[in-house]
Amino acid sequence: MPITACLQAGATASYGTVEESCNYSDKFLQASLMIRRYASGETLIEAYWKSVRSPGQGLFIGEPLARPWGP
Repeated sequence: MPITACLQAGATASYGTVEESCNYSDKFLQASLMIRRYASGETLIEAYWKSVRSPGQGLFIGEPLARPWGP
């Protein structure tokens, strides 16, 4: 399913890897860390990038400045 379908259905953003030749866990986000940071008031892009150790092979799509729980 293309990510554009998720965005059209109401998703705010998504992050995924652009190269699948290896499964290094550092290039995938830690969901519990991302949700905790996002819910504590960080923007979506801040929460995503801080929850991925090696974001070099990833792609973020969506509204990076979303902050529904911000101060």
